[in-house]
This record gives sequence, structure tokens and C-alpha cells, in this order.
Amino acid sequence: MSRSHRLVCDGCSFLVTQCVCQWIPSINNPLPVVVIQDQREAKHAKNTLTLLRLVLPSLRCISAQSGEELHAALDVLPLDRWRLVFPNEGSSPLEQVTEEEKAEIEGIILIDATWRKAKRLFLSTPKLQAMISWHFVSPPHNDYAIRKSPKEEALSTLEACAYAIEQLTEKNMQPLRDFMVSAQAFQWRQQPEGHQHRNRDV
Repeated sequence: MSRSHRLVCDGCSFLVTQCVCQWIPSINNPLPVVVIQDQREAKHAKNTLTLLRLVLPSLRCISAQSGEELHAALDVLPLDRWRLVFPNEGSSPLEQVTEEEKAEIEGIILIDATWRKAKRLFLSTPKLQAMISWHFVSPPHNDYAIRKSPKEEALSTLEACAYAIEQLTEKNMQPLRDFMVSAQAFQWRQQPEGHQHRNRDV
């Protein structure tokens, strides 16, 4: 129990009044995932990485705050067999990856940040720039409705991860998206009405 006497769920680590355990799906994901997260995103209440980690507990999250930590984490990965999911001038369509290339891939890296900060991180990290990277050509509809994006076709980190896994493994990740929608709709309803209105344009 915290000093404010607000109970926290042991399963999902949200407040008991916002517990999402009943919606967490069981998914056996065969593809290792690493997410580089901006410090401010880690503190954002509506960040989807928190939900993603509940479903994919093997997911590794690396803070972008410490350059040394980030470089050390990248140094131990065989980056020639990993792929960066991030649109840039040198990226190619994920949907066009061949079966031969899929068989050689060990894992994927995503960046959890605003577009501006993600681009800054990419441009300041030579190891990421040197990686083979992918962008989406025909991603599914964005169901992350409570937080606006400057690009209509942009996906949340959870949705981008789900789509990438589906394209590479043919694993059905729709239960992950459904979990995000159910969990966030439930937690949104627990917020005071005035707070809901103020956050729709975040």
C-alpha cells in the first residue's frame, strides 16, 4: 500500500481500481522484441508499452536516457540478424520481406517516443542507422483513439509491435489489440469527467 493508501494490483501493477488483469490474453510470441523508450514516454499514463509488457513479458525495454546503456545493449545484439522497425529514408516495406529473410531474423527493435524524439534518437545513434530497417505500407487501422498522433496512419508502439510480429511470424496478434482497446476504455472510464476532456487532445 502506498502513502496515499491507494492499493496496487500485484498482477498488472495498476491501481486496483484500474486493474486490467481480466483482459490480459495469453500469447506465445516466438519473436524477441526490444523497445527503446524515451524517458517521458515511460512516465506517460497513456503509453501502450506498459500494456504490451503485460502480454509479452519477455520483451526487453531499454531506456533512451542513458547513451551508454543504450550502446551497451546494442553491442550485445547481433544487429545483422535484427531489424529496426522505424520509417526513414533507407527503410524498406515490411510487407515485402521475403521468406528467406524472415528465417534469418532473430528479433526486432522498436522506438517508443514521439515522432520528433524518435527521429532525433535514430539520427544520433549510428548503430541504429546502420541496421536494416522497415516501415509499414499497409498497416491496420489505428485503434489507439485516446491520444492523438500528427499522422493519421501512425500506430501506437503496441500496435506497431503486433503488426510486425504478424507479418514476420503469421501469428495472430489481434488479441493484443483487443486487450489494448478493452483495458484503455476501462481505465478511461475511471478518470474524472473533467480529466477525460482535458486529455483527448494529448
